[in-house]
Amino acid sequence: MKVPRTPPEHSRDRPFVHYLVIIPFYDIFASLFCEGCRPVQSADDKATGIDPRGTRSTTPPVPRRDFDGPVGLDRLGSPRRAELELRAALDRRRAAEDRARAGDERVRAAQELAQATRERNLAARDRAQAALDRAASETDELTHVRRRGPGMEQLRREIDRARRACEQLVVTFIDVDGLKRVNDSEGHLAGDATLVAVADSLRSCLRSYDVIMRFGGDEFVCALPSADLEDVRQRFAEVSKTLATAPMHPSITVGFAQLDEHDSPEDLIERADSDLLARRAHS
Repeated sequence: MKVPRTPPEHSRDRPFVHYLVIIPFYDIFASLFCEGCRPVQSADDKATGIDPRGTRSTTPPVPRRDFDGPVGLDRLGSPRRAELELRAALDRRRAAEDRARAGDERVRAAQELAQATRERNLAARDRAQAALDRAASETDELTHVRRRGPGMEQLRREIDRARRACEQLVVTFIDVDGLKRVNDSEGHLAGDATLVAVADSLRSCLRSYDVIMRFGGDEFVCALPSADLEDVRQRFAEVSKTLATAPMHPSITVGFAQLDEHDSPEDLIERADSDLLARRAHS
């Protein structure tokens, strides 16, 4: 007959020792092979910090994300989200104000450009009118050649230019023959027509840059730059031929003077006038 085996005395006295040894090995085994068997923590537990065993975890809860927005904003909206929306609205308002201000500036710039254009046009018209007035003040009303004052200024400039360029300059003094007789017999309108015919013949036979001025009642003075004395005589022969075909067949007497080193405008005109008197005395 077998005698039942009795547990050791220490086992009977301390039965919980077995559990102390087994429990750690069970935890290790479960963590290695039974990961899927462990309780799963729900999203609500994670948010509240409660572990699967029902105890509160010491780790901070994970913030919930119930919408596609930044972390920290709940479904109903937080002060942070309201602040961001207000800031975005203010930015949009400022951008709209900036666009409106830019549009106003463009309109104002267009208005200023139009005003500047009008002012430039007015200034150009004033300059053109001033040029016309100046030309009218320098032009003889009857013959449309230069008056004596402006003609003398131009003659002085031609003398200076001829000396700088070392060129020749010829001045002629012209007297209309028998103008007093025409005025007495035909009337002053016929005398004016004679003066106009002489001026037209001078303009048609001389060059465009030659100086033509009415010096007195029936006297004209011309200055021909870059021309020698013989060439000038030929040109005035053509003037006489042109006058021969005009109404009342007016004629002229011409005196010539060529520029010398120390001649002034008055000296040239005086020598040309002396030449005219000499030619008339010998005719």
